[in-house]
Amino acid sequence: METVFFDIDTQVDFVDPNGALYVPGSKEIAPNIRRLLEYAGEHRITTISPMCAHVVNDSEFQQFAPHCVEGSPGQRRYFDELPALRRHVWEPEATVGKGDLEIVRGDHYVVKKRSFPMLSNPWVKALAERGRFRGMDAVAFGVATDVCVRVDVLDLCHAGAHVRLVRDAIAGIRADDSERALREIIGAGARLVTTDEIVGDGRR
Repeated sequence: METVFFDIDTQVDFVDPNGALYVPGSKEIAPNIRRLLEYAGEHRITTISPMCAHVVNDSEFQQFAPHCVEGSPGQRRYFDELPALRRHVWEPEATVGKGDLEIVRGDHYVVKKRSFPMLSNPWVKALAERGRFRGMDAVAFGVATDVCVRVDVLDLCHAGAHVRLVRDAIAGIRADDSERALREIIGAGARLVTTDEIVGDGRR
C-alpha cells in the first residue's frame, strides 16, 4: 500500500506564536511536525503539503483574520526546507493535463489554495476525481483540527483513502470544535495514531 504524508497548512502565520492567525498549541506540536517531515525525507515518503495562498482582501478574511497572503513571510511553510525531497509546486489556478495525474513516489508536492479545502486546488481535485486516493495509506497532520484538517481528512476518507491522523501533530482553534471534528473524522473511518507510531512504523 502506498503511503503519502499530508502536511496540512503548517505555515508561519498558523504555527509561529507571532503569526497573524496563530493556532493555539501549534508551538507545542511543531517538534513532532519536524520529526514527521524529516522522516519523510529520510525514507523517501511522498509528501503533499496543502497551503493557503490568499490575495489581499480575500473573501475568506470575512470569516478569519487576514493571514497567509501570498508572498508574505507568514505564508511560508514553517519548516520550508523539509522534507528533503524533489519538490513540485501546484498553483491555485493551475491547468492540469492528463500527464499530470501521476504522484511520483518519494517526491514532495506543495499545493497552494485560495480557500481552505485542499480540493480547491485543481491538481488535488483532479487526483480525487480520478480515484488516485483510493486505497492510499494517508498519514495526515497539521493545523487547524477544526478547520483545514477536518475538511481535508474527511475529503480523503470520502475519496477512499485509509487515513491515519497523527493526534500529537495537530492543533485546533477551539477545543470544543476540535473535539467534534475528531469525532466526525473517526466516524468517517480515520484512525488516530501518534508520531512515535509513525516514525517507528515499517510501512512506506
